[in-house]
Amino acid sequence: MRISENWVKVRLLLFLCVFVSVVSGAEASRIAGITRSEADSLGRETVIYDRTPVTFNTLSRDFLKKVYGRAEYRGLSAEQVVASIRLYPLEWKDEHIILIKDKGLREKLGAKRRYVSLSSLFESDGSYRVEKLYENARGKDWRAVEELDEKAGILLGIISGDLIIKKDGVRLPEWRISLELLYNRIPFLKIIFILLFSAALLAGTIYIYDASSGRVVHPLFRRVVGVILSLSFLFSIANFTLEWILARRIPLSNTGETLSFTVLAGTGLTLLFMFLSVKKGERRVDSMGVLSIAMLFWGCVALVSWLIGENPVLTPLMPALQSPWLSIHVTLVMISYALLALTFVIAIPGALGMGGDRLRSSCMTMLYPGVGFLAAGIITGSIWAKDAWGSYWSWDPKETWALITFIAYIVPMCVRIRGRWLYIYLLFAFLTVLMTYFGVNYFLGGRHSYV
Repeated sequence: MRISENWVKVRLLLFLCVFVSVVSGAEASRIAGITRSEADSLGRETVIYDRTPVTFNTLSRDFLKKVYGRAEYRGLSAEQVVASIRLYPLEWKDEHIILIKDKGLREKLGAKRRYVSLSSLFESDGSYRVEKLYENARGKDWRAVEELDEKAGILLGIISGDLIIKKDGVRLPEWRISLELLYNRIPFLKIIFILLFSAALLAGTIYIYDASSGRVVHPLFRRVVGVILSLSFLFSIANFTLEWILARRIPLSNTGETLSFTVLAGTGLTLLFMFLSVKKGERRVDSMGVLSIAMLFWGCVALVSWLIGENPVLTPLMPALQSPWLSIHVTLVMISYALLALTFVIAIPGALGMGGDRLRSSCMTMLYPGVGFLAAGIITGSIWAKDAWGSYWSWDPKETWALITFIAYIVPMCVRIRGRWLYIYLLFAFLTVLMTYFGVNYFLGGRHSYV
């Protein structure tokens, strides 16, 4: 919601944030607030957000990561920051706590640093400077302005108390509080992408050694690759399961959550590919090269998911995202994308002339179920669209590109593409997946732009 739509409340807050002058300390110790031990105790308290009980720790961390980009501010924990803002709002009007990533937007605001204060977003007459930036903003610029607007609104929401609701008698069970605090402390996705990158490096080294020397490296090293890949898969399962328990819904409602699930599906499928390769007795050199590329790919996806998680979603879910059909639709589509991504990974060494026809069967093994899951995803998506928007198909950009992706991958199933041309075709076909998942949201928009 744009701040201008809640202008009366903003006017009242301006009186606190702009027109009263209070000198803020230069060090964290000079910012009035509570001690770390008091903050840790406060972090276990239950608050209500979007009609859902969560710990104060969760809300505080998400707020600070959203607005500031980190879980701490000048040596203060997230709980200390939020408590201080609530107790002493005037001390925070000139604190440079709002992160602006877009350089062009910083220049328009005259900001010399990546962080600006709340008071700098208002003119001396009380007018909201960000509102004026919407007038000529388009595309990427609009998104940057909208993000800044959202951060300012969230900060004002903390000051006013709208984002922190405490109800007497409402408290999470102790086991759930401990589980939530544990989940907040463990950077699952960060661990996953580090594991996958490490396994990819080791597998790549094994592949280069075997291919160049003509000798086979000791089996122990291959087992280590399998162990690291298995660990990343187990961490993915733990991450997804805990998200499901804590969110009380299947975590498939935004880009970060769907990417996280894709990592889970992708690492699982890569483990399956590793098992099948050994069982079929395929050349270890070829399979290790494919595994290296696959783990590097999923590591990159995990890294992107982790980076997105550093910018959490604090606004309530839209009604369209609360339909049970959404979870089914997204699950099927993301499994499909994971399978089609593996065809892309396997096609890379094939297109470079390595593996020959031995990789064709692996590509087709992933291709058929990938297309099947995509078809099922499109069908369930149309049912969700009927429930959410009133029509099964509206030629929304996301729908259109999903159909283009389906057609692109149907071709090699209907027409036999010979030799290396199959691998080259699959490399280019994967561009339709990237466009459907990422490109539409960032370049074309539409009804799906919020997912």
